[in-house]
Amino acid sequence: MEHRITRWRTTLFSIALCSMLAGCGHEEGIQQPENTDTSAEQQQEININTQQEDRQQDPCQQDQPEGSPLNGGTAAGGTDSGDGRQIPDQTFELDLAPLGRVTFVSYGPDVDRDPQSDVVFQIQKDGRVTQTLEGMYGDNIRAEESFNRVEAISFPDYNNDGYDDIITICSYTPASGAEMGTGYSEARIYSGNAQGSFTLQRGVTDAANSAVAEKTVRSILGFMGVGRGNAQTDAQPNAQADAQPDTQSDTRATSGWKQAYIDHLQQLDDNGWDGYSLIYIDDDTIPELVKVGCCEAMGCSIVSYGDDGINETSLNRLYFSYIERGGLLCNSEGNMDYYYDLVYRMEKGRLTQIASGYRGALDTPREFDANGNLVYVYEWEGVRMGEKEYEQALDQVYDGDKARRGYERDMLMTREEAIRAIETHAQ
Repeated sequence: MEHRITRWRTTLFSIALCSMLAGCGHEEGIQQPENTDTSAEQQQEININTQQEDRQQDPCQQDQPEGSPLNGGTAAGGTDSGDGRQIPDQTFELDLAPLGRVTFVSYGPDVDRDPQSDVVFQIQKDGRVTQTLEGMYGDNIRAEESFNRVEAISFPDYNNDGYDDIITICSYTPASGAEMGTGYSEARIYSGNAQGSFTLQRGVTDAANSAVAEKTVRSILGFMGVGRGNAQTDAQPNAQADAQPDTQSDTRATSGWKQAYIDHLQQLDDNGWDGYSLIYIDDDTIPELVKVGCCEAMGCSIVSYGDDGINETSLNRLYFSYIERGGLLCNSEGNMDYYYDLVYRMEKGRLTQIASGYRGALDTPREFDANGNLVYVYEWEGVRMGEKEYEQALDQVYDGDKARRGYERDMLMTREEAIRAIETHAQ
């Protein structure tokens, strides 16, 4: 039906009407984060939003939870609130250990303060701000790029200490220069503690941003050694077979790993892999299958076999070493003055990260010595130290003198050659 605005309506009435409508902008701002299982092990609530959802509900409805501090925002850009403007699609009510029920609030940049202000994340409980998460820059002003959008927010307990952690991924656009108009993503990794506060882990954050080309929650968790072993094959013997003598059980287990590896290779998209090899990380009769990527971004992958079938661990970039039959592997890589040493132990057919160190220009802004040389920072298990202490800490968990290269490129097998090698393996 066509509505006509009659001449007797005054300008004052129009302004009043607009003011009333503006007050019911987007009171649906709080969402529940989706549950995304990132591995066979339990991972806490993960939300990945790359597009805004098409909302059908009345934008003026009053359905906010009681006590919500976010009522009265506006869907178009948010209203100024504290450190920025609310981003409703990246604002959630959820349970965070040990805080309990909280509201995680995302605010857009405060452009009135500075056009290159950054996004702000807050945790609110019972209508009060309990913490504003530390930004990448001290004044929360980015020097050379502008905020684009929040790509993803995740709340996993990535270090398995019983307290939830936070991962955010935001995209940015260079504000000037030849790259203006292009974009890139940046991750932030915050660890939670028993007091319910969250600390930006700058070392691992910078290393992850340097090492991981395509940043998603899964790839960042994978970089930190979390969520590995998703690919599993049910190759378990049945209960009746378990009652047979141990010699038969050993034969059955051997047959199981061979078929599992062959099935894995046959189902694999071979285009992204340069080749394959078989190595022995732990001291059993079943080798590990190494998949070598076609580029640094693809990295390497270790396929192992345990009680739960196949487990796959994605390493970062292409270089790694291992102590043959010693049960240890070290993923030592990096680029652009950010490097890392991630140590894994093989237990029951599964690689588990047991230690990590980061070295390079971890601080922002970067520091230079009197001669203009870049000052490197060394961080082992979250503790800053000197270069010598760092090397000693690494040597305590991983003896590099006993290690060997993960593979020799000129000796890699094709997929068909790897399948034949598995079929004819003595064990």
